[in-house]
Amino acid sequence: MNYHRFKQGILVPLLMLPMVLGFGTASAQDTVIDTSIIDRANALAGEAIASAAQAQVRINQLSDEADEILQEYREVAKIVDGLEVYNASYRRTIAEQVRTIAQYDRSIEDAAALQRQVPPLMERMMVALEQFVELDLPFLIDERQARLNLIRDTFDDSSVNVAEKFRLVLAAYQQEINYGRVMQHYTDSLEIGGTERDVDILRVGRVALLYQTSDQTETGVWDKATNQWVTLEDDYRRPVANAIRMAQNLATLEILELPIPAPE
Repeated sequence: MNYHRFKQGILVPLLMLPMVLGFGTASAQDTVIDTSIIDRANALAGEAIASAAQAQVRINQLSDEADEILQEYREVAKIVDGLEVYNASYRRTIAEQVRTIAQYDRSIEDAAALQRQVPPLMERMMVALEQFVELDLPFLIDERQARLNLIRDTFDDSSVNVAEKFRLVLAAYQQEINYGRVMQHYTDSLEIGGTERDVDILRVGRVALLYQTSDQTETGVWDKATNQWVTLEDDYRRPVANAIRMAQNLATLEILELPIPAPE
């Protein structure tokens, strides 16, 4: 069946047109119009409008969901950017750690080579120190020799590592250096004129080594040239006694005349 579409959107069967034209002279009361098609069209239009409204609601929902997804994407993008910066920082840190590990590996290799050289070095240092003590002024001989013997014993002790042995050798060197920086007093016994006597020993750095009997009746000095004690004149009795008091912190420091050998 052919239909004709009017502007109002109402479809009228073309078959009805001859009826209207053929009976143009008939009265309005004699014309019968079928409104079922109009009702059907209105119903379809109402359904279309309802469907369009539902579609619009769905579109609005999809638009809201799209906005939420876009917001989530932006937040995730920010997190990703932060993680990229964080990872870049850690990559630099890891690269620096790799370089440090490589340096440590080289240091370990160097230390292994150095460790093999330390024992011969310590041996040479000990020989030099023993010779030095033997040729030095004869003060605190027992104490200094005991220190050297203790270090020598550690050389043969496998329970003492190389680092500790080397530390003991350096400590002995440091102690010998300190002896040359201070004035010291201590008591000892010396054989004077074939008789063992108690004396006060005065050491002025490594410049002079003197003794004085406890009754101050005799004063002497160590002669490096002859490697023996030499008795001094009585003129040195009081200066040496005052120097001993200063070494004991019993008198204030002052300039003294002592038998100091001239440098060669």
